[in-house]
Amino acid sequence: MIKSEIVQIKKIEDFDNNYIEKELNKSGTIPVRWAVVDIADKYLSVAVSYICE
Repeated sequence: MIKSEIVQIKKIEDFDNNYIEKELNKSGTIPVRWAVVDIADKYLSVAVSYICE
């Protein structure tokens, strides 16, 4: 089953795809796809989909 949710990641000055993917992988799930949906002062809101067993 594929599950989707919005997660918050700490924002750094010069973030890129590698930084976001590294932060998403810390949760122990491997994202199928993701997208930044909002950028705040301290956090990025990321919509992420992953396979849930």
